[in-house]
Amino acid sequence: MSSKAASTLSLPDYRIRVSSRARRLSLRVESGQGVIVTIPRGFSPQRVPAFIARHRQWIEARLAEAAQRTPERFRQWPPEQLALPAVDLVLELSYAARSDRDARHAAAPTAGNLGRTRQLRVKADSADRAAVVGELRLALKALARQYFCVRLEMLAERHGLTYQRIQIRGQRTRWGSCSSTGTISLNYKLLFLSPELVDYVLLHELAHTRHLNHSPAFWRQLITMLPDARQRDAMLDQAGREVPPWMELKAG
Repeated sequence: MSSKAASTLSLPDYRIRVSSRARRLSLRVESGQGVIVTIPRGFSPQRVPAFIARHRQWIEARLAEAAQRTPERFRQWPPEQLALPAVDLVLELSYAARSDRDARHAAAPTAGNLGRTRQLRVKADSADRAAVVGELRLALKALARQYFCVRLEMLAERHGLTYQRIQIRGQRTRWGSCSSTGTISLNYKLLFLSPELVDYVLLHELAHTRHLNHSPAFWRQLITMLPDARQRDAMLDQAGREVPPWMELKAG
C-alpha cells in the first residue's frame, strides 16, 4: 500500500506499510526508498498526513543526509541505464505504462552478446518506483540465471566439484549461500559487481559443497582454487555500495 500527501500541504512523498506487530506509528527514511511510515493494522491512513506534517523538519533533514550518502550515479530517477559489470553490459532503459500491452522486456543478452549496450523496455510508469523496481528485478533475475548458471557449471567442472541445483534470489544481506542438500543460491545483485568478485562468490559457494562451514579446511579448499581468496573476501565487504540503493525498495 502506498500514499502521497495532499498537494495542498506540500508534504514529502511517503509510503505506508501496515504491520500487525506495530502498536504505534513509526517513521524512517532510507536511501533509495524515501520516507516510510509504519502503521498498526486498523489505523486509518487518512491520519498519516498530519503525522508527516508534525515531523516534516526531521524528515527533510534525514532526506538530505540520505541523498549525501547515495552515490551520484544512483540519484537520478527514473534511471536511464544500468551498468552491469559482471556481464560487461549496459542496459538502456525506457518506460511504458502497464496498460501498454505491447511493452515487453527486451530479450536477455546471450553469452555472445555480452559487452554490448542493450535496450530494456520496462512495463511500468516511471513515476511508480515500486513498480519499476519490481520489473527490473524480474529482468535482472533472468539475466543472472542465464549468466551465472553457465559460469557456475564451468567453475564446478574445472575444479571437480558438484552441486544439485542453482537458485537466483534477491537476498538483502547475502551474496550467496549453499544448503546441506547442495543447492546454491546466488543473489541477482551480483550483476552489479566485477567479474572477479562474482567468481569469488561462486567459488566460495562451491567450496561449501565440500565444507559446509568456514573452517580451516574450507579456506584451504577455496585458496587452492583461488589463491587471492582472502583479498577478494575483504573487497566483498564494501561491494554493496555498487548496487543502486533503490533496488531494495519493497512494494506496499
